[in-house]
Parts: sequence; structure tokens; C-alpha cells
Amino acid sequence: MSVRFSSNQVVDAGVQGMDNALADAMSWNQKITTGKQYSKASDNAYAVSRGVRLDFDISRLDMFKANQNFVSSSHANAQTQMDSMVNEMNSLKQLFVQSQSGALNKSNFAALQVQASQIRDTIKNQMTAKDATGNPIFNDTVNNVQIEPNVTVKSGVQFNDAFGSGGTLAVPENSAMYVNIDRFVTYLGEMASGTNPSRTAVAVSDGLNTSFDQLTMAEQRSGGVASQVDNSKSAMGAFGTQMAASQSALLDTDMAAATASYTRAQTLLNAAQAMFARLQQSNLFSKL
Repeated sequence: MSVRFSSNQVVDAGVQGMDNALADAMSWNQKITTGKQYSKASDNAYAVSRGVRLDFDISRLDMFKANQNFVSSSHANAQTQMDSMVNEMNSLKQLFVQSQSGALNKSNFAALQVQASQIRDTIKNQMTAKDATGNPIFNDTVNNVQIEPNVTVKSGVQFNDAFGSGGTLAVPENSAMYVNIDRFVTYLGEMASGTNPSRTAVAVSDGLNTSFDQLTMAEQRSGGVASQVDNSKSAMGAFGTQMAASQSALLDTDMAAATASYTRAQTLLNAAQAMFARLQQSNLFSKL
């Protein structure tokens, strides 16, 4: 039994072969030119599952970076303010030491009271200071912020943690720190007026020391959070590098394999074109 092929079938097969080879060659050429195996993960069945997970991980990474930057900025502002207040508290403690000199007269106590009042008012302003965005540096409440998987830290320094209980951002005069400083100012005023102090020198000194200790502890805790954020930035930086490598492996072109495939497709195209040219010159086509 013989099989007959029509001339149209031969022509169609030749044209189809050239079209397929040309499309294949163009596809590999584009992958080589762009450096991308797939323009998006959904272009490949395997890449779909990997790509969705990869996109999710990159989104989480961006969230962690944003949280880290926010926490780092918040605690840096707080530490700057607290460092200044610690210096002010040291000045108050020095004034207290001076006030215990038996050689002071009423005018001397009055001068010390003026200095202590100025420091008290400066610290009050620092308690309610705002950052460059207009938000309070020491807020009444702070949130827990995730800076890496399963790691959360305080978003800032809470008002009462730094200045003691009793006060708020709106009423800093009620905070333990302000009250203790104000008691020292009152003590100096009473000594300047010649009246008996309502509180002993020991009680006044203990109050200043308590507030100083609380402030320095808050500053140290804030520094610990800042150090933890720095470590998380390093860890997330390494994680980001891994994500970039995974994305590259998933979407980028394997140049060696692509070049070989492009060469093969180009060879097939040339062969198909040559064969089609010979067919056109044959007697079969000359009789059409």
C-alpha cells in the first residue's frame, strides 16, 4: 500500500516547520537578551508555587525593614533626649551637694533655687518633646513591633518607664521625676526664706537619686533595643540576599542552556529553510 501526499501538505508542513523553528529561536533569543527565563513566576508551573512563597517572604522582609527603621529612629530620638536629661539630673545632684554646705546664706540658697528651677523647667520640656514628624518622643503607650520572625520589641520608650508613675504626656508635672525635682526646688526656697524645710535633705536626695536611676535604666533598656534592632538588620540583610538569590534562580536565564537551545533552534530553522528552498526547485512544485 502506498501513501500519497499532496503538494499542499508538503508546503504546509515545510512552512509550519519553519514557523516553529523561528518562534523557538526568537523565544530563546529574548531570554538571552533580557536575562529573564520568565517575566513572572506564573509563566512556569513550578515557579507558581515557589513564586507565591517568594513574594510573601519578600513582602514580610519589607515589613521587617520598615519596622526596624521606625524602632531605630524612635529609640535614637529617645536616647538623645534621655542623655540630655541625665546630664541635667547630674547638675541637680551637684546643686544638692552645694546646698549642704554650712557656709551658705539665704542669698546663696536663692541662687541655687533659680538654677534648680531652670533645670526643672528644661526637663519638663524634654519630657513632652516631639520628633521631626510631630509625634511625642515619650508617649503614654507604646506598641510591640516585630523586627524579625518571632522577635518583637517596644516601638519606643514609654513615658512612665522613663519618668516614673503618676504623670502623663498631657500632665508631666504629676510624674515622679518632676515631683522629686520640684521638691528639691521647694527645699531650696524654704532654705532661702529661713523656714524649716518640709522635707529632710536625705528625703530630697533620695528622691533625686531614685529618678536618676530610673532614667538611666530606661536609657540602658532603650540602648539594648537599639542593639537588638541592629542585629536584626544584619540578619534580615542576609535573609534578603537569600531571597534575591532564590528569585534569580527562579526567574533568571541559565545563559549556557539558553545559548545552546538558541543555537539548536537556529540550526533547525536554517535546515528547514534550506529544505523548503530545495522543495520549491523540485519538479513537483514546478508543475503546480
